[in-house]
Amino acid sequence: MSVNPKLQLRIMIGALRKNALRTVFALTAVSVGIASMMIMLALGTGADLQMQAIVDSAGKNLFMIKAGQVQAAPGRGEGWYTSTKLKPADATQLTEQIDAIRVVVPVLERSLQIKLRRREVTTSVRGVTPEFLEIRNFHLDQGRLLDDLDGLEVRRVAVVGPFVAQRLNEGRSMVGETLWVAGIPFSVVGQLQPKGLSSDGSNEDDQILIPLETALRRVFNVDYVSRLLVQVRETDQTLPAQNASRALLREWHDLDDDVRDDFEMLSLIKSDEIRRINSEFLNGMSRLFAIITLALGGAGVFAVTYLNVKDRTSEIGLRMAIGAKRRDIAALFVAESMLMSLLGGALGLCIGWVAVLILKTATQWQLAIDLRGIAIPLVMSGLLGLIFGVGPAMKASRLAPVEALRSA
Repeated sequence: MSVNPKLQLRIMIGALRKNALRTVFALTAVSVGIASMMIMLALGTGADLQMQAIVDSAGKNLFMIKAGQVQAAPGRGEGWYTSTKLKPADATQLTEQIDAIRVVVPVLERSLQIKLRRREVTTSVRGVTPEFLEIRNFHLDQGRLLDDLDGLEVRRVAVVGPFVAQRLNEGRSMVGETLWVAGIPFSVVGQLQPKGLSSDGSNEDDQILIPLETALRRVFNVDYVSRLLVQVRETDQTLPAQNASRALLREWHDLDDDVRDDFEMLSLIKSDEIRRINSEFLNGMSRLFAIITLALGGAGVFAVTYLNVKDRTSEIGLRMAIGAKRRDIAALFVAESMLMSLLGGALGLCIGWVAVLILKTATQWQLAIDLRGIAIPLVMSGLLGLIFGVGPAMKASRLAPVEALRSA
């Protein structure tokens, strides 16, 4: 029996309207499940974006090689001291010899007392190359950044963090001021934008950056650095680059096989793994909650469809008597349950969207709705109607026409 699709749609809508109370119950059950699913997806997406922002703020695809602790040689005292074998030349050679490495930035840092007129503070003074600001995602607020010429000419110039400016100059611009670093005058040429705390809790704004060559020759008078910041080209190249760097550094530092490294290899892999596990836990809990609420919605669709089949026994018998096949009857009730479920899904998307906006405004939660957060709930609502409507539809299709008409 062939039925016009528009007529069929009108029949289904009429049937849902006839049992309005049941339909409202089913729509409510489905919409609650879909709205919950949408909120959970928004929470997961927001958490992923927030964690990615933290990683991006620290710098992409980075690991650090830090000067390690070594034991004093016989006749040179006792105990352990920080190695002085990590050199600026190591940075150049690592960049040239390991293809996976994009750039290596040497850093020499110490905490020193800084003076501006009558005010003094203690902060981190870092000798860096211009690439440091790029790979660590620092941005300029005022003035200019350090450049290669500053290093070549061993200039006494500095770029300050906003926390230093706050403590020394009450937050006013320090560009053009003269700072005294370990008794040496430095001209402030730039001030950075606020960045806040790093993933380890340290204050990224509490620092002064000076050219590496100036730090080596004029401030600290040494030929070694504190650490090397290494940026690889792709994330999956981090571990191979670490292994290759370790082998080359041991060779250059003349370390025997039985001697421990005189440097430490640190990376963001562990912290990223912790974030990934936390994200998976959140997503897992979200999926569990969504499954429960969707199951309740599906149960509502099943119950309403089952009752509709029971109440429309005479209609089913009449349809079969005038030529409707079993598959036509089954398709009718499956289509009705899917229509009911999709309407509930559309309502759930609206409720979920409003709920996400309210939660973002009223709380500090990070929520974000992407295309997946809309498409998945909508598809799931359709599947609910299909899965939970099949049982009652099959029951309807198995009714014997004579028995159906007689029960009517």
